[in-house]
Amino acid sequence: MKLKNNKNNLQFFASVDENNILSMNVKNQGQNPVEISSMWIVNKTLPNQPVTRFDINYDDAFVPSGFTNNVISSQTLYMVPDTYDIKIISSYGTMDIDELVVGVGASIGDLRAELITDPPDVVLGKNVTIAMVVTNTGSAEIKNVHPVMQSVTGSGFLISPSPSHTPTSVNLEPAESVMFSWDYQVDGVSGDDLVFSAIAQGDFEDVDDVSSNVASDTILLREAGEGGGGGEVVISNELFGKPQIFMLMPNAVGDENSDVSDRPIWGVNVANPTDQPMFVNKVVVMAFVPRANSQDDVFVKNCEDIPGANPERPVTISPTPDNWSCPESNQLMWRDLVSPVEVAPRSVFPFLVGVGSGNMAGTTDDAQNILVQPVVFTTLGQYGKSGYGTTMHTNEVALPNVFLARTPESVASSDVMSELTGIVEGSTVTFNATLADMSSDDVYGISSGTSLIINIPKEWAFGSVVSHNGFNLSPPVTYPDGSTQIVGTLISSIDDHTEAKTIQFTAQAPSVPKAKMYVMSILANGIATGDSTSGVFAVGPIAETVLQVCPTSGCP
Repeated sequence: MKLKNNKNNLQFFASVDENNILSMNVKNQGQNPVEISSMWIVNKTLPNQPVTRFDINYDDAFVPSGFTNNVISSQTLYMVPDTYDIKIISSYGTMDIDELVVGVGASIGDLRAELITDPPDVVLGKNVTIAMVVTNTGSAEIKNVHPVMQSVTGSGFLISPSPSHTPTSVNLEPAESVMFSWDYQVDGVSGDDLVFSAIAQGDFEDVDDVSSNVASDTILLREAGEGGGGGEVVISNELFGKPQIFMLMPNAVGDENSDVSDRPIWGVNVANPTDQPMFVNKVVVMAFVPRANSQDDVFVKNCEDIPGANPERPVTISPTPDNWSCPESNQLMWRDLVSPVEVAPRSVFPFLVGVGSGNMAGTTDDAQNILVQPVVFTTLGQYGKSGYGTTMHTNEVALPNVFLARTPESVASSDVMSELTGIVEGSTVTFNATLADMSSDDVYGISSGTSLIINIPKEWAFGSVVSHNGFNLSPPVTYPDGSTQIVGTLISSIDDHTEAKTIQFTAQAPSVPKAKMYVMSILANGIATGDSTSGVFAVGPIAETVLQVCPTSGCP
């Protein structure tokens, strides 16, 4: 069994008892209850690797905060001795639990280990971090759990051969896990490999009487500047490969009830990490305003400018088909059940729209944080992503957006991009990172001193800044992992949607053996003004821009 721990503080672990009856335990360390809807089991031992789905009974499906529940406690599933992959579907998306081995015993005091190297490709003479996650899959406490490093093999060699690990040892209750880590300095010749292995041991009845499986991982050595294996959206195709979701969104929005031309831009990039086409038939962006009995609307029902007014059609941005609507308050939806959008293998498709900025329902208090969650419906299943937020302010305010533009300093919808596909490996690309105020009001704006921040992903080679009209530019910084950050500070304010400022720069795409996707984040940090309770407010728009790089032989 392999434990997965996600950013929503959920842990999932599978085990079998002495009769090979399966338990699927969910430990909720978050602040909110979680619902588990289904479980998928793949028999990896059989040649055709059959897949079986099990629905979770309603009485077992909900796991309160701070509790651990067996979500199949009302079901009896006998596991034939074999090796399995298990995946469960929760209200937070899909969580993986890999390789449950049945037949070697699920004994009291069982330990399971997984070892990961970071980075997977290491510059000669640099350090590699070894991380080993150890889980107690048994039904009793195991004391003094610690890793035991095995001999390192491969064609490279170690400069520092005897590292110490952190923590030294721990006691693990059933279903608990720990991550040990240690570093090696490595060297050799570019292309050499090193294989790291370790086991975990602990005390149940006697000293070190419990041992885990042998966990291993391999690194490749490379020269500096050769390009590494990190930074892409999808490192490998996992079982039940799922779409990756990235957003473009304003921060903040305001109670704009006077001009229908106020249309901040929202976007959802849906990336397909698999080698097969994927189809999308619905995309929903949901906003959650954390007020008691809140009637605030980031998205007004029917996409009206104010409740009860004539609907104002959202402005669809190419290449997205024109199928946007606002079916309910705080729901922005694209849907086409007849002709879904195809996302090519290892590629991305943008769903972009300009939509009115909402209604505050008469309140006089600004909403300082609003949770935003995109959800996509695809032929790979339905998935969501959390962690996004915006703010909402009373009356008219500046509406900050960041995005890539086809033309510098343009806010025309035909110039807005959230992705760039078909980039040929090794080619030099010119980017126009743009900061704009999408409000029509020329009184309020994005204030001077606000920063436009561009994070060029690692493996990409930063070229130069071509122009930065309207910005004072700090020297670009290249970090040890190979990523580069550009920061420009506004010299004067941006006051309406006829004005935008752009930093134009170049970067060289990495060499790739097959199509890869990278995320270039464009952000802003500073203040803006508005006729709101606070008068001035912090801004934080984001554009997670997906870049597809293809080998010279072409894209899939």
